[in-house]
Formats: sequence, C-alpha cells, structure tokens
Amino acid sequence: MSPASPTPVAADATPLTAHALIRARQRGIDLEVLDCLLRHGRRAHDHRGAEIVTFDRAALDQVARREPRATWRKAVEASTLYAVLGPDGRVITTGHRWRRVIRDRSLASLRPGRSRRPRDVRFVTQAGFPA
Repeated sequence: MSPASPTPVAADATPLTAHALIRARQRGIDLEVLDCLLRHGRRAHDHRGAEIVTFDRAALDQVARREPRATWRKAVEASTLYAVLGPDGRVITTGHRWRRVIRDRSLASLRPGRSRRPRDVRFVTQAGFPA
C-alpha cells in the first residue's frame, strides 16, 4: 500500500484540490499570483455553498501597497483570475473569467416587468386580443 500523496498547497497554506492544481497548470496560472489572489482578492458567495475570489481595483491597489513590484505586475497581468473556494476553504478550481461574476442571484430580477429587454410579443396576451 503506497502512502497517500500530500494535498498540494498554495504558498499561504491554502490547500488546493487535485482538480484545482490540474486546472492551474492547464491554464498557465502562477501559484504565486494565486496566493496573492487568495490573500487580497474580493470574496463573493455564489449562493451554492462556495465562495468566488476575484481581483478588483481595490484588491490590486492593496497588492501594490503590500507586495513586491514583480508580484504586483504579475497580478495586474492576471487581473481576470478567479478561484472558487469550497465550504471547507479548499480551492476547488481556478481560471480566467471572461464574463462578469453574477453577485445578485435573487429571483427579484427574474420577475416580469423588471427587465429592460422588450418582451417577446408572441407570449404576451392582452385583453380583447386573441392569444
């Protein structure tokens, strides 16, 4: 029986899942920048039990004040980087975002009449008109 391999850990001792480590390697993500993201990034709950960590302007300003210039440059170049943390604090996955992080998952935005888009007239019925 072989001993279990240790869990990969980012520089700040945040454990990475095997999936997160594979994705970081595939996507060319520097673990130093990932560590910087986990220490200084903005955290937002995804309302499914996980937490999404991203760089925003305030986080990059904080990196500029507290980290070496070389690390700050890497962080600015990877400003689209995100990490998903599980409920246990482990990094589940990481990547580069190409869309906004949705922060409002309430159903209020889905109610009729709240959208700025015009409704599809095929589905709207009005009094006096056949459906």
